[in-house]
Amino acid sequence: MSDLATLTRLDWAEFAEHYWDERPVLIRGVQPVPFVAKEVFAAAVRAQESSYDGHRAPTAQFTVERTQQGERLELLPTAADDSFERYEQRLADRLGDRGYALIVSGFHAFDRELWSREREFFAGLWAQVGLPLTGAITTMFHGNYDHSPVGVHKDRFATFMFGLRARKRMRFWAERPWREPVSTVVDYARFVPESFAVEVEPGDLLYWPAGYYHVGENCGRSPATSVNIGVPRDEHKIEYELEDLLADLDPHLLVRSGARLDRLARGITAPARVAAPDQVLAAELPDALQQALRACQEQSLDARADEVSRRRWSAGGFEPMPS
Repeated sequence: MSDLATLTRLDWAEFAEHYWDERPVLIRGVQPVPFVAKEVFAAAVRAQESSYDGHRAPTAQFTVERTQQGERLELLPTAADDSFERYEQRLADRLGDRGYALIVSGFHAFDRELWSREREFFAGLWAQVGLPLTGAITTMFHGNYDHSPVGVHKDRFATFMFGLRARKRMRFWAERPWREPVSTVVDYARFVPESFAVEVEPGDLLYWPAGYYHVGENCGRSPATSVNIGVPRDEHKIEYELEDLLADLDPHLLVRSGARLDRLARGITAPARVAAPDQVLAAELPDALQQALRACQEQSLDARADEVSRRRWSAGGFEPMPS
C-alpha cells in the first residue's frame, strides 16, 4: 500500500502539520518555481570547474553504466556546452546508448540568483520547523541511467526533489526490504513488489522523510534532470557545530570530510599521547589538550557564536553562500 499523498498546491503550514517527518508527498506544479534549468546548468559547470588550494573541487561524480569514471573530466559539463541539450548531444556522440549518471553537489554556492530563489522558497518551511542546525545540501542528478548508481539506500536527510527536465520515477520502501548486513542494494528487482513508486514531472516537488529507503529510476532513455534538497534529520554530530565555533574554515569548502577539526589541530604543536587500554588517565590533561583548551579560552566564544548565528541566518539554510 502506498504511503504517498498528492497535493495540487504547497502550503508550508499544512505540510509541516501532516507530512514533515511523517510520509512522502507529491506537490504537482509547485509555485513559485525554485529552480530554472539554465541557472542550474551554469551553476553546476562553475561548481565542478572550481578549485581550492590548486586542486579541482570534487563536486561532480560521473558514472557510465555502473562504473565510476574518476578522472575522465571530458565527460563533465563545460561552459562551451551552454545548456543541458547541447551537453546531452555531446555525450550521446561519445557514449552512444550507454546509460550515464552525473551527480553534482553543493552547486547553489555558484549562482547568486539560484541561491536567492532557493533561500526564499524554503524560508516558509524554516518558519514552521526551524532552520537546519547544519545547512541543507543541494544536489543535481542528471542522466539516462536505469537507476541511481548507489541503488536502494536510506539517507540521514529528509529530501525534497524538484523535477527539472523530463520525467523521473522514485521508488520507496517504508522499511529496509533486505536482511543482509549491507547499507545499499544495487540489484533490487526481488524487492520491487514490496515498494511503491511515483513519477515526478518537470515542475513537481516530491518530499520524503529520512526513514524511507529509496532509489531513483528513469522513465525511458531520455536524460532526466532533478535537483534534490537534503535537510539533515538523523546522526547530527556535535563536531559540526564545534568546527563553526572554533575554526575559521574556508566558507567555500564544499566537501567537509577530512576538513573538520583537523583544521584546529594545525595550531597544536605538542605531541599527542594515547594511553594504553590498561592504563589510568592522568589527573592532568596531556600537553596537546591543554594547548587546545587554552586556544578555546582565549577566543571570545560569545562573539564567535554571534558571528556564526548571523552567517547561518543570512544563508537561510544554504551554506556556503555565493561569494
